[in-house]
Amino acid sequence: MRVLVSLIVFIVCFSCKEKKEEIIGIENKIVTDTHQTLNKEDEKQKIKLQELKERFYHVKLYDDEKSRDTIVGFDFLESDTNVDYTFDYEPFIKRLYSDSIRLYTKNIEIVFHKSKFEKNKAKLTYDSDSLNVTQIDNHDVIGAEGIPNSCISKMYLDLSNNHVEIDKRYFEDLYEPNFDLTEAYYYDKEIIITMGNSDGYLGYNVTFFIDEELNIKRIIYIP
Repeated sequence: MRVLVSLIVFIVCFSCKEKKEEIIGIENKIVTDTHQTLNKEDEKQKIKLQELKERFYHVKLYDDEKSRDTIVGFDFLESDTNVDYTFDYEPFIKRLYSDSIRLYTKNIEIVFHKSKFEKNKAKLTYDSDSLNVTQIDNHDVIGAEGIPNSCISKMYLDLSNNHVEIDKRYFEDLYEPNFDLTEAYYYDKEIIITMGNSDGYLGYNVTFFIDEELNIKRIIYIP
């Protein structure tokens, strides 16, 4: 009888131990949630895409066939759409392809892709008294008279093998990109990109400033 009681107690205790281990295992699985962590990191990345704070840059100003070196800030660069200048830094190496461009230097690569503009996928707003397109997807049309032929479809950075997609709001309204007139520079932990785009005569210039925290500022010059 004593042996039978001992056997029953052993079986009950062993069963309780198994259930306890199962509960501990389940709790551990709940605590380890990598998917949630990835989502949090994505949100942090989105929050970083804020407006860049005031900075100063070395530029070469051109005026009446003369040039001079000086230092300017955002206020100056935004004050006049007809300012003629170039950044006084060593440009990135540039590689052109049929529908893209690579600009790169040590540990930094910038890539733009362009695509044919598909008007059937866009919201077009016309002038009330003509057939002129005034807005596309609620953006003013720049660089094109009427419906554009091409647009920037993707922009990304490769920073020491870390791939960073740039949000489309920074380039979706840049029509008729001209990669022949695109350059990039690096100064004081900041990437500077310049573009000259147009469909022929409606030219405009764009400058991007991207700092190490991925804060971005964009200036558009429309003559």
